[in-house]
Amino acid sequence: MSLILLTIAAMAIAAGLGATLATQWRRKSADAPRDQAHPPPSGPVFLFHGDDLIDTTPDAQQLIAPFSLMPDRDAMIHVLDPQFPGLAAYFESAAQKPCRIVHRHHESVWIDVDWPNGQLRVAVGGTWPDDAASTPGQFAASQQTAELAMLRDVLRHAPHLIWRTDVEGKLIWANQAYLDFWGRLDPDKQNVIAGKTFCTADAVIPAMRRIAVPMPKTGAEHWFDVVTVCQGTSRLHFATDANATVRADQERRNFVQTLGKTFAELSIGLAIFDKRRQLATFNPALLDMTRLGFEFLSTRPTIDTVLDRLRETRILPEPKNYASWRDQFTAVETAAKNGTYSEVWNLPDGQAFRVTGRPHPDGAFAFLFEDITAELSLTRRFRSDIETGQAVLDALPDAIAVFTTAGTLVMYNRAYASLWDMPTDLGLEHRAFAAEMAVWHTCCTAATDWTDLQHFIHQPGPRTPWSDDALLADGRMLRCQATPISGGMTMVRFTLAPRNLPVLRKLAQNDPAIRAVKR
Repeated sequence: MSLILLTIAAMAIAAGLGATLATQWRRKSADAPRDQAHPPPSGPVFLFHGDDLIDTTPDAQQLIAPFSLMPDRDAMIHVLDPQFPGLAAYFESAAQKPCRIVHRHHESVWIDVDWPNGQLRVAVGGTWPDDAASTPGQFAASQQTAELAMLRDVLRHAPHLIWRTDVEGKLIWANQAYLDFWGRLDPDKQNVIAGKTFCTADAVIPAMRRIAVPMPKTGAEHWFDVVTVCQGTSRLHFATDANATVRADQERRNFVQTLGKTFAELSIGLAIFDKRRQLATFNPALLDMTRLGFEFLSTRPTIDTVLDRLRETRILPEPKNYASWRDQFTAVETAAKNGTYSEVWNLPDGQAFRVTGRPHPDGAFAFLFEDITAELSLTRRFRSDIETGQAVLDALPDAIAVFTTAGTLVMYNRAYASLWDMPTDLGLEHRAFAAEMAVWHTCCTAATDWTDLQHFIHQPGPRTPWSDDALLADGRMLRCQATPISGGMTMVRFTLAPRNLPVLRKLAQNDPAIRAVKR
C-alpha cells in the first residue's frame, strides 16, 4: 500500500512540474519579440506537395470548395489571383523562390509563397484595415459573394430555360430565358411549361421528358427536352431546345417510310445483311421470288442459314462439289462485300435469277435478286429467230446480201459467200460496200459497172426496185436485183445464168488488140 501511495505522489509531483514549465514557456514565448520579416499568417494557408494539397486551414478549404472540379492548385490560383495580381504569373514562371505578393487594394495584406523542404506553402498574412470590405473572417465570404454573382450572371445569360417549382407545380424561381419564353405564351398554355407535369414526388434520379408547347399565332409546336431534379420539397427543371432533334427524327422517319415504300414496290428482291452477317432488311419481292416465308426471314437469320434454306427449296443452282459448299458461301459473301459478285442462277424449274452483291457502309452488304427468266427467254427466242432466218437464207440458191443506208454489209447467205469466194464464218462482221464492190470487180468483166447499185443503196426515202445484168469472168450471166426493205436497208439478190459456151466465153474476154486500137 505504501508503494502505491509513493507512486501516486511521484506522478502528481511530475504533473505539477510539467504544468509549471509549460506556463513559464508560454510566458517566455509571449514576451519574446516576433520575427517581423515572417509574422504568423492571419488568413488561409495552403500546403502542397507537387500539385497535391496535403494540408490546409479550414478557411482555405472553404475558399476552394466551390471549385471542386478543378485541381486544388488551380482552384487556389483562381481564387487568390484576382485579389493578389501576379500570383498566376509567378507559378507560370516555375521559379521556386520565396516571394511576397501584396493585395490589390490593401498594402497591409499580402501572400507569402515559400518552398519549405521542397513543398509549396501559400499563406495569406498581414492586417486588414478596419474600413476594408474584407476582414480575415470575411475573406471567404467575399469570395463566395463573387462566385454567387458570377453564377447569377451565368444563369441570367443562359440560353436554356431553367426554373424551380414546388411540389404542386407552382413557379418559385426562373431565369431570364424562361421568363422571356413564358411571356410569349398564351395564358392557358403557360402551365404546360411551368413544370406541373414533371412533379414526381417519389423520383430519386433526374427524370427527362420531351414536351411540345403550342406557340401563339403560328400554332406550331416548340419542342423541349426537360430534365427534372428533385430537391426536397421543390423541383428544379432544365429545358433544352429539341426542335432540331425532333425535326431530324421526323425527317428520318419520313425517309425510312419512303425507303420502305420504295423497297415494297420494287420488283427486284432485296436482302441486306449487317456486319454481324444477319439479315437486317428485306422487301416483299424477296418473299415472292425465294418463297422463304416471312416467319423465317423475320428471325433475322445469318447468310449461311439463308443460303442453306435457298438450296433446300431449290432456289440455288446445284453445286458440282458438295464438299466445298461452305467454302462457296464464304466466297459469295466476300465477293458481295467487294462489290464483285454478279452471277446468273439457272434454276431446275427453268427460272433464272441475276444475283448481284453490293457492299454497304459499316461492313454490311446486300444481295439483289432480279428475275430475268423472261429476258433470257426473249434473248433465246431472238437468237433462235436469227439462226432460223440465217438458215432460211442459206437454203436459198440465189446469193443474197443485205446493206444498210450507209453501205454496210450486215447479212449474207452461204450462196453469196460461194459466189464471190468469201469465207462463210464471218458471222456478224460488218463490211463496207466499197470492199464488196472491189470483190465484185475482181470476179466480173471489166465492162461491169456497179455505180448505179451504189447510188441505189445510199439513196434515202422511198425507192423502186432496181435490177441490172453483169457478166462474170467465167462467162456466166449474173442477174442483180436490189429491193428496198424496212429500216432503209437494201437486199441485193444475185441470180446466176447457166455457163456460156467456150466460144461465147472467148468473145466476152478482153482483147488486148482491140484495147490498143481504142487507145
